[in-house]
Amino acid sequence: MRQSLVTSIALLMLANAAECSLAQRLVTHEELVYAGPSLGIMSKQIGASSISILEHDLGDLNSDGSDEFVAAVETSKNIDGARERLVVIFQKQQGKWVLWKFSDAPILNSEEGGALGDPFDDIAIQDQMLFISHYGGSNWRWSMEDGYRFDGEDVILSEHRSYWGSFCDEKVEWEIDLAKGIAHCTSAREECPEGFGNNGHVDSIPMMEAFEIPNTIKIRFEHRNDSTIRFVSPKHGLETSL
Repeated sequence: MRQSLVTSIALLMLANAAECSLAQRLVTHEELVYAGPSLGIMSKQIGASSISILEHDLGDLNSDGSDEFVAAVETSKNIDGARERLVVIFQKQQGKWVLWKFSDAPILNSEEGGALGDPFDDIAIQDQMLFISHYGGSNWRWSMEDGYRFDGEDVILSEHRSYWGSFCDEKVEWEIDLAKGIAHCTSAREECPEGFGNNGHVDSIPMMEAFEIPNTIKIRFEHRNDSTIRFVSPKHGLETSL
């Protein structure tokens, strides 16, 4: 009788310990992300027969205290030899995920990365901004990252970063802050991989410049590629475009 009581108490203590352990375990980011809409819900609201998710994230994009779900997806639709790609944003409304924004403009397709292949890199919500990044090229390589924010009406382009360059050769980097109306650019020489050249040139002083740009430029998430806005640095004549 005593042994049975001791065994019961021990089992009860183990069960309580396991329960406390589960209660204290932090929910992982992946578990939070998977709380987003199902593939069926997403496909139906996008109007696609089927989709696959490239990357996804959760975060508060419009500062209302509730998380949005953002994803880069491919549909079954074929466009110019590649599957259609969309960036989709869902909101929770009355306990259900509802499509808020979607567009093919902010994301490149799988054939636009050059020799390095698929250029899509990542999508994330951080500090109430949506970031979408790409990279590609071959000998000459490039990368770009767009940062979008909600301005109370639209999701608009707020920040842009880009790089292009080649080992042992020229590299140019840009940071454009549309909200503050300022652009930074740098031109320098890229390092050579070990055993593939002399890196004496990396000690040279890079050309660096910051200059004001109009802070009235508004590029909506849905119309990222509708027009081209060109920037030329006034001192060194470095060029880029959005």
